Amino acid sequence: MTEPYQYKHILAAVDMTEKNRKVIAKAVDRARANQAKLSVIHVDVDLKDLYTEMIDIDIDNIQDQVVADAKQRLEEYLGDLGYPIEKKLVICGDLALKVNEAVEQNQIDLLVCGHEQSFWSLLTSSARQLMNTVPCDMLVVPLPKE
Repeated sequence: MTEPYQYKHILAAVDMTEKNRKVIAKAVDRARANQAKLSVIHVDVDLKDLYTEMIDIDIDNIQDQVVADAKQRLEEYLGDLGYPIEKKLVICGDLALKVNEAVEQNQIDLLVCGHEQSFWSLLTSSARQLMNTVPCDMLVVPLPKE
């Protein structure tokens, strides 16, 4: 009989909503069971993608402030999980692209993310995007409908 696979580094992808606390709980549970490192990622919108016309604002400074605010919110959101967090990543850009980059750069072998079970999620699911591209195992946590 073969030994069960032990994950070494788990990444939880969260949007910092209350329902995503279930994703964090599952990630902590898996990390604890595997004695694995645990990291968390939040991918925010890249403002440069929203503003394609020439406008009279400094997008880079605003983007830096958005990231700083998101990092602070992530710190508060995570609070004390009772399990050490290896990395807390706040990144702006395309979700699938940025998560895949984080998976490769940090040698992640399990990605934990949420999936809202609704009609619209069949068309626009982030989890579905990731399933088609991520090069590691995935644990998809069903999230309650709002």
